[in-house]
Amino acid sequence: MTFRKFAVLISSLLFLCSSVALSAEERGIKLNVERLALVIGNSAYQTAPLKNPLNDAEDMAATLRNLGFKVILKKNADQRTMEDTIRYFGKQLRNGGVGLFYFAGHGVQVEGRNYLMPVDARIESESDVRYEAVDAGRVLGKMEDAENQLNIVILDACRNNPYARAFRSDQSGLARMDAPTGSLIAYSTAPGEVATDGPERNGIFTKYLIQHMLKPNLSIEQVLKRVRIDVARQTNGRQIPWESSSLMGDFYFNSEKSTISTEKADKSKIPSESAAETQVASISDDNKRNIEPWTGKWKVEGLAGVLGIWGLKQSGNKVVSTEDSAYEIKGSIAGNYFKGKLMAMGQASYFFSIELKISSDGQSIKGTATPMASGSPRFIKGRRQE
Repeated sequence: MTFRKFAVLISSLLFLCSSVALSAEERGIKLNVERLALVIGNSAYQTAPLKNPLNDAEDMAATLRNLGFKVILKKNADQRTMEDTIRYFGKQLRNGGVGLFYFAGHGVQVEGRNYLMPVDARIESESDVRYEAVDAGRVLGKMEDAENQLNIVILDACRNNPYARAFRSDQSGLARMDAPTGSLIAYSTAPGEVATDGPERNGIFTKYLIQHMLKPNLSIEQVLKRVRIDVARQTNGRQIPWESSSLMGDFYFNSEKSTISTEKADKSKIPSESAAETQVASISDDNKRNIEPWTGKWKVEGLAGVLGIWGLKQSGNKVVSTEDSAYEIKGSIAGNYFKGKLMAMGQASYFFSIELKISSDGQSIKGTATPMASGSPRFIKGRRQE
């Protein structure tokens, strides 16, 4: 009996010693992490309607789907819809994994609290805000209650306050919110500052955010840093995106290594670096197509009245043709839209400008091809070939 106990003790010590020698990733728990996002875009305000938020929300939702997220998309949502959806979102997060909330639209601060404006808000004075709008703290609260691995909040809501004349205070933009442990809050501009609608389809912040989210092997901190640099450059320093983070690990929107490293923190005690445990989530092979939705062979109809097989390869937000493609193609993507050029192999005169949209399931494309010299746009469509 004594010998048996001794053998068990020795085996246990050997196991513990081998565990210490492992890296954080090797010590982690392998699991398929659920990625859930709630995306809201409000443009149709009676007071000061906005151009970009609806487009921003649609393109952000498409991008997140391509990156493996299950997405709840709400457009031009009223107060009841926003509150009910946030409540449902919080319940779904209890299954674990990664949660992401994105809002584009009007946002205001009152007495240091941030409020997201539904399209049906009736604001006649500053005191109406707390009853007519949605407190951004409610989103953080629901996400914190879920106790999932990691949460991300993105607010492209720092437009000019359309109700400023009715307000007693002259505070602009959004107030700073501290991110709860294991979460990150990103703003389209610094606290107290404002951002304007962009001149293109998307707002300036969201345009660059989508571009950099799609680039492989960038941590979320690296993505936001690159966004900040690009937005500051385009606005000549007038708009500087900002974030508050208390993440305990690394998160990648698009990882070629097909792993996401997160750490679930004990809220009663912040672990030391040596004691921290890492959870590593693998993206299954089935989701690889979500990472590069344009990659593959496509049977396309309508171009010059003939069928053609397009071979495409996506890398980040760039798409180029492969060697076995019937045409030479190159361009870039934003969300689920592609814009580029097409030329028949070896025929420079056969030159088209193409604009395409990919379906949410990644199985079909459609759009137009316009001759670069002269002529009207021609409708084209295609199906993925296995």
